[in-house]
Amino acid sequence: MLKKEIFSLLEQLGQLHLAEGVEALSLTEQTDFLQQLKTLPSSLLQEQRSLLHSKPVVTPWEPVEEFDKPDPSFFLEGQLQIASGKTACLILAGGQGSRLGFSEPKALFPITAVRQKTLLQLLCEKTRAASHAYNTPLQIALMASPLNYTTLKDYLHKNHYFGLSSSQVHLFVQEMAPFLNDEESWFLQAPGKIAAGPDGNGHALKKLVQSGIAKKWKDQGIEMINILPIDNPLADPFDAALFGYHALKSHDATLKAILRTDPSEKIGLIVRKNGRLAVQEYSEVSFPNGTPLAYIGLLCLRLSWIEQIAPLELPWHLARKQLIWKYEHFLFDALHYTDRSDVLVFPREDIFAPLKNPSDILAVQQALPPDDYISIK
Repeated sequence: MLKKEIFSLLEQLGQLHLAEGVEALSLTEQTDFLQQLKTLPSSLLQEQRSLLHSKPVVTPWEPVEEFDKPDPSFFLEGQLQIASGKTACLILAGGQGSRLGFSEPKALFPITAVRQKTLLQLLCEKTRAASHAYNTPLQIALMASPLNYTTLKDYLHKNHYFGLSSSQVHLFVQEMAPFLNDEESWFLQAPGKIAAGPDGNGHALKKLVQSGIAKKWKDQGIEMINILPIDNPLADPFDAALFGYHALKSHDATLKAILRTDPSEKIGLIVRKNGRLAVQEYSEVSFPNGTPLAYIGLLCLRLSWIEQIAPLELPWHLARKQLIWKYEHFLFDALHYTDRSDVLVFPREDIFAPLKNPSDILAVQQALPPDDYISIK
């Protein structure tokens, strides 16, 4: 029965070559394979193929020349917002540590020089310190991937959430997207398992809502969510200046940015398209005149706005990686749906020390404060 259903689905998809080895699979493996097939929309393969042959849509853009910088009034307002329980943090933690030569999730990479604290531990300790400082149990959520969800969940439980209550920490899982080969077809990673990878961070808002976490937070009085990637240990989950600025301006979205000064730096530009903030990928533009603003994946969003746009489908982005085609959604495309947004620019050395490759490790360690010091900004 299982094999018949598998063959039927593969025939509908025009991907019968994926049935190779099905006969030898156990009932459990066949069930898992069938479940994977059922999660893939029937239109997905055609969407992926169409993107391969479509010409990029070039939308005129201009660099952002006006922006704000941190101000004491922002900090004071942010302190009030945090202490009132109106803030939370979403950590994008779906990545694996393969580029770092690390076999575990990137979130578990030991980054501090002395105590070897992990990236996730640092963010939990910052949240704990802020919770104590503001005398409120601050909330964080982690978006994991199916590849690392169980590992992260077990790690947090084993380490007692690094001083946080389990009720302060929430996990949810992002989706996976199949890779395409040069024949423009899906292919097997192993018999009964289609080769796939995490579908990017673009569905983070949708999954936050679908998981029920957004509603739970809204019911608790949370109004703003700070979003940050796991691989920037200088990121502050409860940045008072950012929250204060966001609240005072009544924005849907606030980008926390730095100045981009190196033409060779692989980092996106913050631009305006049709009058709205947008992000132009570094691979798609030459370095413009002046000192453009860099998008580093740090942003604050209004929760009610997240609920409004969560159902929307963001566009796919295509990348060629290791002889395959990879498809991802990016969170910055959500900016298209608001004209109530702005940019707050910080000194690079205060907020940005990305850990992407082994060559970054020493620089990141030097940028971090001493292991036993957690600052509240």
